[in-house]
Amino acid sequence: MNYAHNEIGQLYLDDTDWNADEVSVPFAENEIGVSLADGSKDGPSPAALSGYQWIKSNWQSALALIQDQCFEFYSPYAEAFEAVPGFATPADLLGSEILQYLRIFDKDDFEITLRFTWQEPDDNHEITFYVESGHCESHSVDG
Repeated sequence: MNYAHNEIGQLYLDDTDWNADEVSVPFAENEIGVSLADGSKDGPSPAALSGYQWIKSNWQSALALIQDQCFEFYSPYAEAFEAVPGFATPADLLGSEILQYLRIFDKDDFEITLRFTWQEPDDNHEITFYVESGHCESHSVDG
């Protein structure tokens, strides 16, 4: 099953998520994966579609929601490796992110997976930040 989104392009259904693996979006310099969660066999949920539009229109606000958790991930790197640039505040860290993946339930519930420019090239860690009810209080590290 496929669904054609006017901006994302062709999405395929996997369980209840509509996915695209390599998509160009206006708020990322590289291609990313996108998942519109909680859909049906007919297409993505209206909440996920609306959430994507909100993220697209408010990308800097979405990043601001996760900046404290980004800084929490960053701090041990800065302490352990001299080559990691020094960022004094969570807001200073923004601009060093590389978007990898978005999973969107709605405008207040989504996941953002990033890498950072200051990670070593052989560091395969991707970090997922979880926004729930409009707040980000957790992240996980994969890879």
